[in-house]
Order: sequence, then structure tokens, then C-alpha cells
Amino acid sequence: MRGRAAALVVLGLLVGGALGYGVGRTLGVRRSRALADRVAMLEAQADQVQAERDRLHHELGELVRERREMADTAERLRAQIEQQLHRLEAIEGALAPPPDAGSP
Repeated sequence: MRGRAAALVVLGLLVGGALGYGVGRTLGVRRSRALADRVAMLEAQADQVQAERDRLHHELGELVRERREMADTAERLRAQIEQQLHRLEAIEGALAPPPDAGSP
């Protein structure tokens, strides 16, 4: 009887171990699939974020170029106004009466 009881205990341990292993593998596979799905979702989101970052970087570059062009145009206009102002001052000086012409 003792031999039979020992065999049943060993058999119970083997069956229990096999069931535990099977359940563990099943849960592990499910968890692995869930993690793989999560990683795939995060990678897709990362791709979207990178695409948006690239788009914003491009737009920022365009804005910087536009602002530089505006600054260059403003500088040219300032220089033109400065030249016109000097010409007008010269014309004004030429048209002004001599300082001693009106004295008796």
C-alpha cells in the first residue's frame, strides 16, 4: 500500500506540475501577445509623433526663412528711406536762402 500511495503522490505531483506548467505557458503567451500588441501600438504612436515633429520642424524652418526675408526687406527699405532723407535735406539746404542775405 505504501508503494501505491507513493506512486499516487508522485503521479499527483507530475500531473500538478504539468498542469501548472501548461497554465503558466498559456498565461505567459497571452501576456506576451498583450505586450507585443502594446509595443506595436506604442511604435505606431511614436511614428505619428515623429511625423508631426518633422512637419512642425519644416513649418518652423519656413517661418524662419520668411522672417529673414522680411527683415532683409525692412533693412533695404530703411536704407532707401535714409537715402531719400539725405537727398531731401540736401535739396532743402540748396533752396534755403543764404544766412546773410536778409541782414541790413
